Amino acid sequence: MRLYDVCAVWALWATSLACGVWSTSATGWEAFERAETIDAPVKRATADQAPLYFHLSSGGNENYFFRDNVTAAQVLFTSSNSTTTARRFVTAMPAGNSGALMYFLPLNASVSNATGPPLDVQLVNSSLPLAHTLETWDNVGVKGQMSFSADAQLGVAIIGAVRAMRDYVEGAGLMHEVFNYTLQSYNSTHFRLHRPWINGTKALTVELETSSNLWFNVTPGNNGTYTPPTVEIRLNNSAQPGIAAWKVVCNETSLVGLETEGLFLANTTSNNTALQTALVGLNSGSSLNAQEVSFLTFANKFTAGGWRFLTYFGRDSLIALRLMMPLLQSDAIEAALGAVLERANSTGALCHEETIGDYASFVNIGNNMSELGNTPYYDYKMIDTDLELLPALAHYFVDLPQGKNRSASFLATNATLQNGTYADLLKRNIDYNLARAAPFAQTPNVTNLIGLREGQPVGNWRDSDEGIGYGHYPFDVNSALVPASLRAIEALSLNGLIPANYSQAAGQYATVWENHSASFFQVSVTAANATSRLQTFVSQANLTSSLLTGSGSLQNFSGSTVSANDSASFYALSLFGDGRPVEVMNSDIGWNLFYGTDVDEDFITHVVRALQPYPRGLLTNVGMLVANPAFDSNDTNVYVLNTGSYHGTVVWSWQQALMAAGIARQLKFCNSSVPSVDINPSPSQPPTWCQNTGLVQGLKNAQMNLWQAINGARSEIFTEVWSYTFDNSTEKFGVADLALVSPTGTESDAIQLWSFTFLALNDPTQSL
Repeated sequence: MRLYDVCAVWALWATSLACGVWSTSATGWEAFERAETIDAPVKRATADQAPLYFHLSSGGNENYFFRDNVTAAQVLFTSSNSTTTARRFVTAMPAGNSGALMYFLPLNASVSNATGPPLDVQLVNSSLPLAHTLETWDNVGVKGQMSFSADAQLGVAIIGAVRAMRDYVEGAGLMHEVFNYTLQSYNSTHFRLHRPWINGTKALTVELETSSNLWFNVTPGNNGTYTPPTVEIRLNNSAQPGIAAWKVVCNETSLVGLETEGLFLANTTSNNTALQTALVGLNSGSSLNAQEVSFLTFANKFTAGGWRFLTYFGRDSLIALRLMMPLLQSDAIEAALGAVLERANSTGALCHEETIGDYASFVNIGNNMSELGNTPYYDYKMIDTDLELLPALAHYFVDLPQGKNRSASFLATNATLQNGTYADLLKRNIDYNLARAAPFAQTPNVTNLIGLREGQPVGNWRDSDEGIGYGHYPFDVNSALVPASLRAIEALSLNGLIPANYSQAAGQYATVWENHSASFFQVSVTAANATSRLQTFVSQANLTSSLLTGSGSLQNFSGSTVSANDSASFYALSLFGDGRPVEVMNSDIGWNLFYGTDVDEDFITHVVRALQPYPRGLLTNVGMLVANPAFDSNDTNVYVLNTGSYHGTVVWSWQQALMAAGIARQLKFCNSSVPSVDINPSPSQPPTWCQNTGLVQGLKNAQMNLWQAINGARSEIFTEVWSYTFDNSTEKFGVADLALVSPTGTESDAIQLWSFTFLALNDPTQSL
């Protein structure tokens, strides 16, 4: 997670921005492809909900999570051992995706050199340092106490919308003037910052009050809301910390959390040992991981991760749901599936991200629909989310015991966010996906592949601008997700959940996509070119050429030692509009393993090659990288997709889980005795590559290598993403906070819903 650029913070201070969001140059409005508004109902938490509290240290931050029957919040403080001068305090609440972001600066530090007395700002700890607070006008929120080690000054403060907070943190200090707060009241013992929502219906307040050994020196701005106040936190005795009570409150309606007892299955009587082992501690909540998942899940939606994404994301919900589904209760599964269907638009496309609360008003105004106020706003720019619902829904109703005999009731449910039943909304998505798949099924050429929506630079999970190397046709969407969606339609039809007339077209289309789509992404590099490019890459990436032989950074690498003059063959990250490949080895082959039931021998060979030590492959001793541009003839991608890129040579935990689950699934097709938490019905005949004993052993070796890489950074697997450092003397990689190396300061969430998919996996390196 991010440790902030001191110079940037002080530069803002020097331009009168350090004490608030008073920008005079807000950027243009966001544009969303085929966006719609849907009126979302809210539910209030039940009175009998037990308090949930836990603490995590991650990425240079101390993260505190609290939820009870009144509120839910994540609170963050910069860790004491951080070297940054500015200290950050964050509160993020799922209710309205609301919160506050505040920086505290050393009071006597010089603007030019950022020196001065060290400052540490921390939550005052006890067994339960956070609590809910109930205020007038239906304001609810969270409260606690914070300590100051030295005199401080309030720096940048952004109050109201977590999305606006994200804009600042990840947008190089982007501020929106419309989100200015006001100094509502103050004296030497307290100050209160207030932000009414744009449409006037809601408001959020942050208040600090003296508790011991400090007082406030507050000077209001001299130009209304356009000049921030100056707020100094002064200690009475510099030898002792000062303590201030704080609270963040809002009148957004809180959500009903899913407690672990209603989220995870109780320990099953099934004879599946892997499933029994995976369920230990989940239903009871004795597992911290169970509590973390519970914090992110609610009765009417799953949220993606905290603190930056404590709101609905369709892709995150569906990926996490599909992989964790064997562990979840029926009602929880159907809550997640229903949330996705509820947000389908009129064409059948599925929502990527919901925009709610005050930021919804901001977006509606930007789209010349200010009359909608803070009506929730949904965007549909992603092309992968549309394809991920059907495989999850089919797996639940067709394969898993939790879904047996529940489809009729579920599909008959009347939607609450729009007119129609779930069956009606599902039909929209089915027809939409069939229509998009038809052109390629009829004429399998590049131009009939599914590309990014017009005008959009992103469209799949690699949703940074450079994520797919500025290509147009993503590999995962076309080679794995389209066929998976079509096979799901076929399965739903054959099992009588949807009309029988869907099965023939879906099956025929799927066969064409399976047989032809991946071939367009094939990249082959001659031995001479591979050797040359690898040598260039290790120099550009500040690695060592000794990594190109032997087992690289993996100690117990399984398999033959690679030759120094081997050729390379892999699938491109994406294709440009003219069909040229983006020649970047990548981890998205995991999708094909996870969904495909007849993956061919050539594909398995590519998997085995990809799961070699980096830089020949994707594996390091701290995890599997999601991209490796070492073989790219366009060597600019070495810098575009590097260790500081959100989707570059970095480790995304859930991608490791997907790959691990996919390999286990494929091996089980060859040998039904392979342990598996999930239920994966085998094809009528094992895949033909199962007869190649050498290849099967190669895949088993790749599986062990992958888990060795995963376990090399075991402490990180439930976080979102991390980068690496490299020690030339030991030739080992180390975990690095992405925010420290990212030029945009993109940080990692301490908990991320889809990273908990590891809970549903069996580690083959550990005996059951």
